[in-house]
Amino acid sequence: MLYSIVLYTLLGVGLAASIGFLALHRPRRFFRTVEVNASWWVIIVGLWYARSLILVGIRGASPGPWWDIALSFGLLAAIDGLLLVRFFSYLRYLREHPEDPPTAA
Repeated sequence: MLYSIVLYTLLGVGLAASIGFLALHRPRRFFRTVEVNASWWVIIVGLWYARSLILVGIRGASPGPWWDIALSFGLLAAIDGLLLVRFFSYLRYLREHPEDPPTAA
């Protein structure tokens, strides 16, 4: 039960951070190099997290050996950390540059 709660929490936090970043950033030109570097990894990870949440909801979560659990939670926490840094750094950028509209350069 605790395994499922931690898994849902980590996936939910990552999905919320990626959706929040994309909602704030609103990329307009997806195929420019700047947008690919800034947004595509967030989009890909967000889709991966959404898929994982759906699959865990359908199949349920069954823990494996301790090393598998540690590796899974460690990787999810690391990716969540990257997504949260991306989200909060973009919030800080918006606060410091209120006059600059987000552009795709």
